[in-house]
Amino acid sequence: MLTIISKRMDYKFLRAFFFFSVCVISVSAQNTSNPKLDSLIHKRLFYYETKGFKGEGWDSLKAEIKKAQVILIGEQHGEAEIPVFTMKLAEVFKPKALVVEIDPYTAEQVKKVSQNPPAYSNYFKQHPYGLAFYSYETEMELARQMVLAKTDIWGLNEINFLSLGTFFNTLAGKAKSPANKQLAHNKAIAYANHDRSIYKNIDRYSDFIAYQLKTSMVDSLLRSFSNESDASKKMLRDLKSSLPIFANTSYEARTDLMKKNLLNYLAPYITKDAIDIPKLLFKFGANHVSRTNDLKGFFEVGNLADNLAGASGKQSLHILIFGKTGTYNQMAPMDNSLAIKPYDVSTDKDLDMFTPFYSQVKGNEWAFFDLRPLREAIAEGKLKVSPDLRGFIKSFDVLVIFGQTTGNRFIE
Repeated sequence: MLTIISKRMDYKFLRAFFFFSVCVISVSAQNTSNPKLDSLIHKRLFYYETKGFKGEGWDSLKAEIKKAQVILIGEQHGEAEIPVFTMKLAEVFKPKALVVEIDPYTAEQVKKVSQNPPAYSNYFKQHPYGLAFYSYETEMELARQMVLAKTDIWGLNEINFLSLGTFFNTLAGKAKSPANKQLAHNKAIAYANHDRSIYKNIDRYSDFIAYQLKTSMVDSLLRSFSNESDASKKMLRDLKSSLPIFANTSYEARTDLMKKNLLNYLAPYITKDAIDIPKLLFKFGANHVSRTNDLKGFFEVGNLADNLAGASGKQSLHILIFGKTGTYNQMAPMDNSLAIKPYDVSTDKDLDMFTPFYSQVKGNEWAFFDLRPLREAIAEGKLKVSPDLRGFIKSFDVLVIFGQTTGNRFIE
């Protein structure tokens, strides 16, 4: 169940919230023996211990990290081990920013909220799903560690449609006109109250207020805010550009928005004479950070990051990661007893293409697989694999699979 894979749930909420993080892959007969492929797969093991990772695979990964200016982790959401892996990787890499699959305003909230762990529980009681993936325990700990390390957090996503109350509270804080401040504040209260009763009732997930927002309403707000700050008006323009994404009507709109937001953050580092981007660590659903357009037919933000790294004379490293057996958080409803489900990759037909890799991972092992020799063999016509597996091999440099996965718990 990679983030790039659909679990075929019928909930409109899940289709809406994760539709654009998802690339449904239909695979057949992927397990056919392929001796040439098997001969090119080399497992390098490592293990997680109390203070971090150790082993040949981790040493190999650290060597690759030292060569890169941009590292992109393509993940399976809802597994607690992946944020821990990201933390340990960041300790080696020391990025300027963690670039993540939330919007810029939620990213600012994450930085604030993460600094006060004793207040987490009360915050999430008031703002369920308010920080998207950072309502998970180890995701929030990742954010906290980034803040402690003085690593910035950049959000590239559309507005979080599950936290419109928080969005309008932020807008109210920026408004100078008392009338506009009250207008935004009233919407914040109304939207938060409307959605709060829905979060634990999956039968009502089609009722979230975001589905009811109209372009005309945002246009009306833009007129009311015409004399407000540029920051206020930008928030409303960002909300307007998010509406088609809420409605699942344009995947390309989302990819373009992510690229635009990345360029906004990078503007200070790009001049007429130089592209001098800092070290960046991306953590997204896998299709978003692919190097090529083979997975979805679109060049996504991972491709832009790769191109910018190349333009600055640097390298990018694209890492695909998922777990093998245990549990995962299916992301809804916001109730750990219901959202955390058993998981076994061997029963997931969408991951048959990776059987030659994950069949080599046992127990609590972590494994590093270098995909570049396979990519070279495919390019030279020496290796034939399914189109889906070929897409991943072209899109990622390294595959990391860990044996035991734990569903990431919502903060309670």
